[in-house]
This record gives sequence, structure tokens and C-alpha cells, in this order.
Amino acid sequence: MDFFRGLYIIPWSKNYISISLDVLIVAFLIYKTYTTLRRTRGIQLLLGVGIIWISGSLAEYLGFELLEWILTNIRPALVFAIIVLLQPELRRLTGDLARIRLLRLFFLKPTFDLDPIVEAVRIMSQEKTGSIIVLVKDISLKDISENAVPMDAQVTSEILQTIFFKNSPLHDGAVIIEQNRIVCAASYLPMSSSVEIATLGARHRSALGLSEETDAIIIVTSEETGDITICFEGEMLHPVKPLELKALVSGLMSGTRRSKDDSLRKPKEKDTGVSI
Repeated sequence: MDFFRGLYIIPWSKNYISISLDVLIVAFLIYKTYTTLRRTRGIQLLLGVGIIWISGSLAEYLGFELLEWILTNIRPALVFAIIVLLQPELRRLTGDLARIRLLRLFFLKPTFDLDPIVEAVRIMSQEKTGSIIVLVKDISLKDISENAVPMDAQVTSEILQTIFFKNSPLHDGAVIIEQNRIVCAASYLPMSSSVEIATLGARHRSALGLSEETDAIIIVTSEETGDITICFEGEMLHPVKPLELKALVSGLMSGTRRSKDDSLRKPKEKDTGVSI
């Protein structure tokens, strides 16, 4: 409130540029926070915090001393509660900020040979082999790959099919590919907390969860139907035909085509295959 009161005494002729930038930056941060949390349980937590904060102000105004004392002592703990309970959402928010085009100039441009990946996905789709293949772009997945099985192998269709073979010890998890190398296998991805996809299976929820927090492109094949799904920037493209897979991934990788510009549909089947 002090900021808005101060607007009346600030000489706008000298500070209108800085004030305008200040308001625009704050508005942008509020907008990004809202768009990140609106489809998660985090928005409910923030509403609860807001109600407690407003109740404290009303209690002070109405002279409810006991209620005011309780809420006044609770308020400092709310900041720590938000940080602890909204960790997935905060990671997603920082990931969204890292996707700003201007910041991408400071990242190493990813390179991929998509032919062996597309070939492996096509065959696994035909054979109804469940799989998750993660293509890393600008945001590093080192924290996830460190807890997986390290590989550092060349990307070939045969290796990918072998990893996701039903009896393979590495099939229970995702493969992470970075700079045209298989970094690791059997990696466990963060589940999406979106309330709109609660009926989906573990494989699709994991793929969507990672796409919400990073700029990675995740390719999923269903163990039940063999359908191909692509998750990118919190959106799910399904089903994807094998013939259009390479062109679609290339467009997403280069930034010339965005998943939310396409026809997006959530998978109807429940992928009850391998849990991730």
C-alpha cells in the first residue's frame, strides 16, 4: 500500500519510465505465477493463505484481540509454509522464466539425430512397448539423471528398444538423451500435480510433470494401445502419427512450432503399464 500512496507524490515527469517498468515487471511475475498455479493444488493453498491474511486485517479493524493475536503469530510461518509446500510449483515457475527467448541466447544449442529415436518409437509403438524418452533442451536435468542408471551411450534404435524391452532391468523408468547421447536410463520423473489429469496413468503423468517444470520434449508410447504422445511445456499432444513424429519434434526443438498451437487432446486410455 505504501507503494501506491507514494505514486501521488512522485514527480512523474522524471520517474515515469522506471515506474512503468516496475509495474510491468510486477504484473508479469503475477501473471506467470497465476498461469503456473491455476491448474494445480497450489492455487488452493494460496487462496487459504490469502484468507488468513485478510482475516487478520479484519480482526485488527474490528477489534477482535484474541483472533488478531492468533493470526498475527501465524502470519510469519505462512512464508515458510508456502516455500515448503509449493516446491514443485516454484520449480515450474523458475522453469517457465528460463524459457524466455532472450535467456536462451546463453544456453548451448541442443543437437539431436532424430532418425534412430523416431525409428525406435515407431517399432515400440507397433509392438505396444511402453516407453518414455526425454530430449533435453536448455534446462539441465542433472538432478534427475544423478539418481538414475548412468549410460553415456550412443543413440541407436537398437539400444532404445533393448532398454524398454519388457524383461530388461532398465525398462522401469525414462531414458534421458542430451546432446545426442543417452545420459541415463531408469530415471524417475516428477509426477504432474494438475487436477485435470488425475485419471491418467503413471507414465503420462510423469511425462507431463517433467514438461511442466522444464523445457524438455518427452515422447511416450503406451503399453496398452501403442499410441504415441508428446509432452512439451505442460501440454500433451496425442495421438501422434509415426510419420509426423520427426517433423513435429524438429519443430518443437527449433522453436518454430509450439505444442499449444496444435490440436491438443489428453489420452483417454489409462496407461497402467510400468509405474514411474
